[in-house]
Amino acid sequence: MNTFGIPWPALVRGNTFLRACWRGLAQVYFQSDVFTGMAFFAILVLAAPLVGLGGALGSVVATATAGALRLPRRALRTGLYGYNGALTGIALAALFEPGIALAVWLVITAAASVALTHLLLARRVPALTGPFVGIMLLTMAYAPALGLAQRHLLGTGCQPSDLGFVFCSIGQVVFVAPLVLGLLLTYILAVRDARTTGWAMLGTLLVWAGAAVLGPGWPALAAQIGGIGVNSFLAALGLGMFGFNVPARIAGAIAASLLCLLFGALAWPYFTLPFNLAVWGLWLLRERSRRMAR
Repeated sequence: MNTFGIPWPALVRGNTFLRACWRGLAQVYFQSDVFTGMAFFAILVLAAPLVGLGGALGSVVATATAGALRLPRRALRTGLYGYNGALTGIALAALFEPGIALAVWLVITAAASVALTHLLLARRVPALTGPFVGIMLLTMAYAPALGLAQRHLLGTGCQPSDLGFVFCSIGQVVFVAPLVLGLLLTYILAVRDARTTGWAMLGTLLVWAGAAVLGPGWPALAAQIGGIGVNSFLAALGLGMFGFNVPARIAGAIAASLLCLLFGALAWPYFTLPFNLAVWGLWLLRERSRRMAR
């Protein structure tokens, strides 16, 4: 593909801003590779074109905001300031009807995600998807006042009876429903880091096995299985990326699952909050033990 006579790969390699935007998309799954971000975008567009565009716009706005604020260049270039904006754009486009109000709110929140991300990074705390969760909880609470109309989603999410539960959960991180696209996302992640992805999948598989056994007699578990799949996978994947051992990754996946049950019982729309709390908890424990060992 050429753009104004310039091969597309060369155009991307020669543009720092574009590379940062693509990495912002890739960082949703803890990746920092340009072409991984491009592949994720292609999958989003295949699943739902507006959702793909929402993610791209969120990443562009967040990256541009971070650049305008002259935030740390290394974090900017690796997409760390872009992925919460990208994920916010994806969620808004997936959950709400398109319109001017949604577009304006997407731009505002993508920019706001940069400030929230920097607040955490400046304190040497991994931002994870904390800014995204805060923004989405605020959006859900004030959607009518913001002029946002929720979509009537027909999908039931991932079910414990599905043989492809793990792949479905991986896709549902970015609201991708078709199993085949979840498989494709998994393949891309495995190509980049097969070992970490494999252990994260194992954590989710263990959660799925438990849900399949306990679900029929535990309605609350069955009701939250979609959120449990997403959060357990992200917890295991994130802990792997931060260098935690396998038992800690499995523990994080289980902790995230239990938090999903807690928030579900309270009828809170939690998005990826359980994943954040599980990873932050283990990360803070490790940091504390390291300080005590000095």
